[in-house]
Amino acid sequence: MDQTIDEDLKADIIEDLGLKDLTSIEQDSIISDLEEKIIAQVNSIVLDRLDNEEKEELETLLGDEDVADFLRRAIPDLEEVKKQAAIWVVDSWKKEFEKHGS
Repeated sequence: MDQTIDEDLKADIIEDLGLKDLTSIEQDSIISDLEEKIIAQVNSIVLDRLDNEEKEELETLLGDEDVADFLRRAIPDLEEVKKQAAIWVVDSWKKEFEKHGS
């Protein structure tokens, strides 16, 4: 699958979460953690939208490129799904951070 968090989205997340003062290593660590959560959210959304026949077809695919091609066909708005998943994960992270920071 394409990279979930591209450089533009990474910059937006760093800005949105106020992470500019952290080192790039700290920023990358947080982004990596968020990316895992975003991937899980995207996978959940995609699986919810696929019918049983499409799920079976997906299970037979081996190569990353084959999976990416299938997802582009089956989920035409995949990039929007990724963005929405990222927004949801970042908002959840912020709420959790604020809850523990107060």
